[in-house]
Amino acid sequence: MNIKELKAKVEALKEQNAKAIAERAEVARLEATIKLEESPALLEARIKLAAKDAQTQVLQRLVDDCAGIITQVPIHNPNTRTERKWAGNHRFNYGTQIDLLYQLATGIQYSCAEHKQLLLAHTNANPELLEQFLEAFGTPSYYSRNHHAIVEAKPANIDVLKSTLEILQSEFSVIVDTALVTSEALELEFVKAEVKAKKDYNDAAEALEGADFVL
Repeated sequence: MNIKELKAKVEALKEQNAKAIAERAEVARLEATIKLEESPALLEARIKLAAKDAQTQVLQRLVDDCAGIITQVPIHNPNTRTERKWAGNHRFNYGTQIDLLYQLATGIQYSCAEHKQLLLAHTNANPELLEQFLEAFGTPSYYSRNHHAIVEAKPANIDVLKSTLEILQSEFSVIVDTALVTSEALELEFVKAEVKAKKDYNDAAEALEGADFVL
């Protein structure tokens, strides 16, 4: 065999081996996939995920419906000189479902009287229960630019919060994942908010001092 023939044989063997490796790798992948798909744990996990996603969609539809009502029934805000908008607030640290519930509660409770009546009628929500939910969740401290001051936190009540969440789930006919609603998570959120509020206040104070110096 000359060099040309040897090279051709090497390339042919390489190609043959590459195909064999690819085929065996694909067989191994398919076998692993079959084993995984046959796993009861995977089926259970998918069922739980689908159920959770369905509950999230229910809450998201309620939020979207309420926002749509605000848009479809325009009411002028004399303070901002614009039409009122849906103003649901967020609490991102406790999962999507809790955040959506918080959006619903704040968006309904903080709307004007005319909109609030429509939103309560659409959701069949109990305004006293929504207020209890918001009070139990508390409000972290924050820096108010309008008053150049730190607004003090309103403490949370974890026991009342959990019991209120149970009632809210019944009110809205949903099952919500409350695993992240813990006293530790609340404490962490409030501590971080306090640190940020102080930083924002100090940054604003420095900016004001600089402005005064320029003047």
